[in-house]
Amino acid sequence: MKPLSPDTSVEAQQMQYKLMSQLSPSRRLALAFELTRFTRSLIISDLRHRYPQASSEEIRRRFIARVLSREDVIRAFGFDPIKEGY
Repeated sequence: MKPLSPDTSVEAQQMQYKLMSQLSPSRRLALAFELTRFTRSLIISDLRHRYPQASSEEIRRRFIARVLSREDVIRAFGFDPIKEGY
């Protein structure tokens, strides 16, 4: 087995898989949602740090541009992050 991350040993990854397999499906799902919320919070904090004068709308648009592909942003939200400098 090759580790998914260069800073994780094979043994550590195997232990993680073993521990995760012992959790109920609902607990695994809850952890996934928790990780998603935490990641979103980190991205927004980074954007607020980089652009302290940005409005809430600008932060929202920069977040969208960061987490979605350019094509998806254009299709779903109607703005081009490259043309707008995001």
